[in-house]
Amino acid sequence: MIRLIYSSALNPAYSPQTLLGLLAGYRARNQRLGINSLLLLMNKDFLQMLEGEEAAVDELYDFIQQDKHHLQLTLLSRETVSHPSFPGQPLVFIDTEELARKLGHPIHLSNIAPHGELEHAERAKRFVQEFINGKWHHHLPNGQNPQVVHRH
Repeated sequence: MIRLIYSSALNPAYSPQTLLGLLAGYRARNQRLGINSLLLLMNKDFLQMLEGEEAAVDELYDFIQQDKHHLQLTLLSRETVSHPSFPGQPLVFIDTEELARKLGHPIHLSNIAPHGELEHAERAKRFVQEFINGKWHHHLPNGQNPQVVHRH
């Protein structure tokens, strides 16, 4: 089993609401492929963790690389793992801005993985925490090409 983590930017031709309409299809595809995943959306940027058999994860990542909804895919991590962090979850989707509004405060790692899902996945936990903190984001100012930036 492998875990692959990437970041990307939402194509400005699409809205986050467009993405919401596609989630059911994404979940069904992931379930068919035997993939567990976490998809975070923050400021029109994505961080996704895919877990499953190597061939299935590679097939899905190849598809995502061609998906017109994503720009500037950046592969952050690819590692062999013994257990999935989100077993039985074909797609956990979290709009971090919406979650922060509901909570009434900035989100924390414990809001993303409230049941310790990332407890034994140190590398994945680090990437999720860094994304929450503003790293691995892609921005599209004035239609320019996206750039990986870190906000302080």
